[in-house]
Amino acid sequence: MQARADYSSDPFYYKHMKGGLSNAEFFWRDHYRFLEEKGYRLHHRYSPDWEPSWLKSGKSPVRCEDGFPPFRLTTIQATRTSDGRIVVLKQIWTKNTPTEVKITRFFCNKRNAVDPKNHSVFVYDTLQSPIYKVVFFVMPYLMRVHDIKFATVGEVLECLRQIFEGLLFIHRQNVAHCDLQIFNIMMDPMPLLSEVPHFLWEHRSYVNPERRVKRYTRTDHPVRYYIIDFGLSTKFSPGEPHIAPIVFGGDKSVPEYADAPGNCDPFKVDIYHLGNMIREDFMQESRSLGFMRSLVDSLTCEEPSDRPTIEEAMQEFEQLLGSLSQWTLRSRYVYRDELFFVRPFRAVRHICRTIRWLATMTPVIPTYEVVS
Repeated sequence: MQARADYSSDPFYYKHMKGGLSNAEFFWRDHYRFLEEKGYRLHHRYSPDWEPSWLKSGKSPVRCEDGFPPFRLTTIQATRTSDGRIVVLKQIWTKNTPTEVKITRFFCNKRNAVDPKNHSVFVYDTLQSPIYKVVFFVMPYLMRVHDIKFATVGEVLECLRQIFEGLLFIHRQNVAHCDLQIFNIMMDPMPLLSEVPHFLWEHRSYVNPERRVKRYTRTDHPVRYYIIDFGLSTKFSPGEPHIAPIVFGGDKSVPEYADAPGNCDPFKVDIYHLGNMIREDFMQESRSLGFMRSLVDSLTCEEPSDRPTIEEAMQEFEQLLGSLSQWTLRSRYVYRDELFFVRPFRAVRHICRTIRWLATMTPVIPTYEVVS
């Protein structure tokens, strides 16, 4: 295993060529042949034989499909050569997150992988870099939950129900996630899309960027949600006290963080993260979830001992869900940043959809059916 290479003299380095590769991108170019041998082909931008298209066409790199890097370079799309399936490769520097591989594999073992209540991301394959102390996870193609807008309140509540269910499963395995935030909640978007979108242009096809990707609603095509990124997670032995050193996740508002360095109950931190995520990433994004305020206040109590367990929180959520009327669940999920002049058009579209859903008796809660 070697130290990171210096690419500053490479002719494709971004400082020498407009549209060239960054340091983080050279990492993927260095692994192109290795990953191809393992059955995963990266975008041709990272091939050692890459010839930038704009050098021949005379176009600006910003107008070329191979002229941009993905927005996040710790994860990258690839094609599985055995069947043409689009997958995602994640690089994990084991020195930085030593427990991530072990805990992720634990949730992917034969017993856990078939449990429908397990919403931990599934890993198809694990590869060891021949160059660095890096492990590659080969995972399904997933998208962030807000990348495709929710159409109804029922769609949002099904998303939250699956997150509650997933966290309950994780805690029952004596694992605290420690970084539950909206960026670590993903969904399988394929029921909502006509095909996999390009990593640069979300409305264009990955296979053919000239082709537009059609989108559907979750009510018509239910989706499954996943919890990802166990890089900060802690696993306890049965009966072991739930006390661990404080680690800082993405949400820095946790009251216990004020006591750092020190110890805390990471399971109670997860509960706070869950409540604050609902408050900041759903309730503050829309006025449609005011009925959840009491539950969220309970989850985010200043004193950790006053917060419910995930079992208690799940029970309270299900009771709340059962108390809502069909019309509330069917109502439109209105985003606060929605422009006033498009609101009437979206309202009319929602009325038309609702008439169709009522006529076809489409469920108000679009529950994803796991195929065993």
